[in-house]
Amino acid sequence: MVLLMSVPKEISKFLNRSGVVLLIRGEPGTGKTKMSLELMKNYNMAYVGTKRTVEEIKREYPWITDEMKGHMFAIDEKYDYRETDRFGSVFYLIPEAIRKVLNLVEDGKIKGIIIDSWHGIINELNILAMEEKEREKIYDSSSFFLKIIRLSDMDVNFIVVREGNEDDNLSYLADGVVTAWKNVKEGRLYRWFSIDKLRGVEIEKNVYFFTLKDNEFNYLYSSRFKHPKKILGYKSSSEIPGSTYFDDIFTVRRSNTVVFDFGEHVPVPYKVASLMGFIASFSYHGSRVIIIPPNGFDMSDLKYSIYLYKLERYYKNITYLYGEGDVEEFARLVDFSNSKEIVKVIHDEIHENVSEFAPLIVVGYDRLNSYMSSHDTMKTMYRLKDTVKELGGVTLIAGNIMGEENKKFSSSISDIYVKFKNINGDVVMYGIKPWTRVHHIDIKYEEYPKLIPKVIV
Repeated sequence: MVLLMSVPKEISKFLNRSGVVLLIRGEPGTGKTKMSLELMKNYNMAYVGTKRTVEEIKREYPWITDEMKGHMFAIDEKYDYRETDRFGSVFYLIPEAIRKVLNLVEDGKIKGIIIDSWHGIINELNILAMEEKEREKIYDSSSFFLKIIRLSDMDVNFIVVREGNEDDNLSYLADGVVTAWKNVKEGRLYRWFSIDKLRGVEIEKNVYFFTLKDNEFNYLYSSRFKHPKKILGYKSSSEIPGSTYFDDIFTVRRSNTVVFDFGEHVPVPYKVASLMGFIASFSYHGSRVIIIPPNGFDMSDLKYSIYLYKLERYYKNITYLYGEGDVEEFARLVDFSNSKEIVKVIHDEIHENVSEFAPLIVVGYDRLNSYMSSHDTMKTMYRLKDTVKELGGVTLIAGNIMGEENKKFSSSISDIYVKFKNINGDVVMYGIKPWTRVHHIDIKYEEYPKLIPKVIV
């Protein structure tokens, strides 16, 4: 059994069986047709729709192959077909388009049939029944789904696309039900689908985000980061390991203040990789990097990440400020409850290690806020921002920024404000300042961890 990575494993397992009926439902514009076309491509199925829909798909979807176009049929057209005994009397009680498709099933050229959309096809059948009284039984819409059920009992797979997300007889009789959703919040589009039922398949994850970029369906999944068994040594490369990952989403300039607001339950590897993207990029360019870690990013995380991102030769460029306990050679003990001391230590670190490249200062907002009051935290942030700005450096404020007052303050001093969230186990991000679309985030390990953002459209 082949589980295709372009399709969630639950749906892949389901469609690898024979004689199943999958209902894809949702309101207009939620992406049902594009999802069905992705399944058509991956599972070698034929597509049956109205003449208008078929012509529109062939015209507006450039990624549709000639082979796929050859397997698209209009329910309201007549086709030459070969008679067969395999499907019994039901074969002669269905329109020519589906008879033609069943010939392809019998020849082993396709594995199933997509009906899109249910209501559109039912309307066409009703019109044909009125126009051709002598063939009325062939176009009997009231028994059409029962004929599909009989054909599925003969090991033919069906995908039925239907408008609306309410439960009805189709939802009950289908073996599987998937509902496509979309929502616009603060001008940002979210798309996801829920797996409501898949008989005979264990559903490990029942909600997935997806995007329709370039008119093509792609589901999105935030991987769990697996620590490599072996950390590879440094290899010279023109690519900067751990580049900021987000260069196509926003542009960071000298003297900018950037805020990464990590919502609750964002997995630690995603937080660490987001910060290490900046740290690695600046370190490789010879910049001075000073880190006050956000909560959840301790010295052991940094030390491990330095090797993971192949930054051990840049130890001298990195200083880690810590508030308590024993410190490593690259760390410096600082009283995090003393605002003046924090600002002075960072100022001195920068001036004692002068570089022609702009410095990067990473500040854990939630870390400082656990040592001092919100007022003192804001005052410290303001001083740090001004100190770094004078030197043409970049300040990256990061952490779980709690409370409306803290959020408003962080937004007011930032040039770039990015929000990260965990939604049903998936990590998404979007820019509040400047405004950006929602991007789904995945993480891969290829010599070093890489964050992979994909826009949801």
